Amino acid sequence: MIELTLAVLKAGVATSLFDQHTDAPARVGARRNDGPRQVKLGKGTLMNYRFRLILLIVAIGCSAGCADPLLPVTVWGSKGVEPGQFLYIEDFAVSQDGYLMVTDALRADVQRFTTTGDFVDSFGSNETGATLLEKPEGIGVDTDGNIWVGDYLSGYLQKYTPDLEHQATYSGPGSDEGMTLESEFMTIYQGRLFIAEAGNHRISVFNVQGDFEFSFGTPGALEGQLSRPEAVKQDTQGRLVVSDFGNDRIQIFDTQGKFLDGFGTRGSEPGEFRKPTGIAIDANNNIYVADSGNNRIQVFSSNGVFLYQLGSSGSLHGQFENLHGLIIIDNHLFVGDTGNHRIQKFSLNQ
Repeated sequence: MIELTLAVLKAGVATSLFDQHTDAPARVGARRNDGPRQVKLGKGTLMNYRFRLILLIVAIGCSAGCADPLLPVTVWGSKGVEPGQFLYIEDFAVSQDGYLMVTDALRADVQRFTTTGDFVDSFGSNETGATLLEKPEGIGVDTDGNIWVGDYLSGYLQKYTPDLEHQATYSGPGSDEGMTLESEFMTIYQGRLFIAEAGNHRISVFNVQGDFEFSFGTPGALEGQLSRPEAVKQDTQGRLVVSDFGNDRIQIFDTQGKFLDGFGTRGSEPGEFRKPTGIAIDANNNIYVADSGNNRIQVFSSNGVFLYQLGSSGSLHGQFENLHGLIIIDNHLFVGDTGNHRIQKFSLNQ
């Protein structure tokens, strides 16, 4: 089914998989403001191209079962400060015992859930002084199960044991090497913590003992330069994928900070971005990007070729407002639907 959908998208005849707007369908390969494209079927029969994908599926037959690349599974959450509610979802990580951990910048804590959406517990809000979470955003887990949280406001990196006990505080606010300013989403790979710093327009690298090692990226729009990077995540090959928020693009680096590749520009067409935020990468190294300004998720191959998209502005299942974190767990995509104060879960039918 995925191969069929992608073939249709490449032919320029498919709309966004979850587009809910009948008056303004998302289009691939069409000029802007040119109205719905139509196709002539049989003897003079005209149909809006929105339905051609359905017709094509039916014509081929679904002997192996019909499924979209991303199938809605469940949604949970509402606005509030009670357990299981959200104020401003940022990013995700998976704890050593398999719970989904969610940073919330305005609740100033981390909540844990089962992957079916049941609230488990929370931590971070009952600390004091330098250990207090003020605006937690990035979160990651090292190979020993220790949990790392980057704080956007305080500049501190907080380290917790697998049992959620505060263990240590590292870094601090500033622009000198080893300090962080407006830290965002992180990843931990081969004993190193990579954290995006929006305020310093760079990626800083620490080891899992909390020692600063190096940073890469300078302010600007050239290759390898960054403007308020939002997230850094790694693929199975160890490449670091960075959402270059201020430049409306994705950049890819090696683990030493050498620029490898990049794609995207500002806009709303497929392959374009308005304020890319969260990133997730599947087992095939396909790259999922939360395109927050366009209220959609775009999916690309490992070399940046556009594959498909889903979403539109709204509050129905499959619609989004102000997207942030993404994570893939057991072949399911979890989406931080921040503006709707909820998490949406989709099945990846690969």
